[in-house]
Order: sequence, then C-alpha cells, then structure tokens
Amino acid sequence: MSDFRRVTDSFYVTPQIRGPDIPEAVAKGFKTLIANRPDGEDPGQMPLADARASAEAAGLTFVGIPIKGAPGPEAVAATAAAIAAAHGPVLAYCRSGTRSVTLWAYATAQTHTLTTAEILAAARGAGYDLSAHAPALDALSR
Repeated sequence: MSDFRRVTDSFYVTPQIRGPDIPEAVAKGFKTLIANRPDGEDPGQMPLADARASAEAAGLTFVGIPIKGAPGPEAVAATAAAIAAAHGPVLAYCRSGTRSVTLWAYATAQTHTLTTAEILAAARGAGYDLSAHAPALDALSR
C-alpha cells in the first residue's frame, strides 16, 4: 500500500515509489508525477528512466527534478512550472517525501500562492516539519 500524503487538494508527496504505486496513483486521480530523487541513492530504488516509462505508459505526465540536499533556485522554478502546468493533482516523491514537500513549499512561497504560515501548516498536516525554513519562505514570498 502506498503512502500518498496530502499537502493540499492538488499536491501530494510520497516516499520512494515502486512500480505498483504508479497504477494506484492513476486510480486515485493523479495527473503528474514529479521525481525529486536522483538515481543511485539506495540499491534497489526505481531508476528515473523506469519511473518515467511506467508513468508515461500509465498516462501520467512525468517531471524529473532530482535534487540532493537543499533546493536550489532552478529546482524551485522547475517545481513551480510543473505544478502550474499540471492538469490535475500532482504526486511528488523522493526517499522520504521531505525534499518533495520542501520544493513545493519554496515554489508555493515564490509564486505567492499561500502565506508562510499556510505553507508550514499544510506541510505539518502531511507529517513534515518545515519550520526551520520559515525565514527563507518569508524572504521568497516578498
């Protein structure tokens, strides 16, 4: 069983996906899959090329934005663009979901979609504490 965590009605995160998670994501109405995990972090993780092929074969739009560590401006911009281009709910994944929800938070602050308090509350509701990012989110939302 997958661990799709609701951040907002249109954005969810999950830890590393496996092949069976993709049809489940389609069945739950997701339209876009964002991969934030680079290849080779753990033995046995689904390679990006396989995730892309499976997602596209299932009718999902696949966006690869793999990052290590803190999100850079290019990854934040790419995340904002992927969310804006999505024609329905988005599911993003990395090893634990933390990088994915962090990228969403920065993209959301940069696009002034929610306040910092709303971003932190949404992340907390999905099980992620992003309070250490509050100053950076405030700076982006100005």
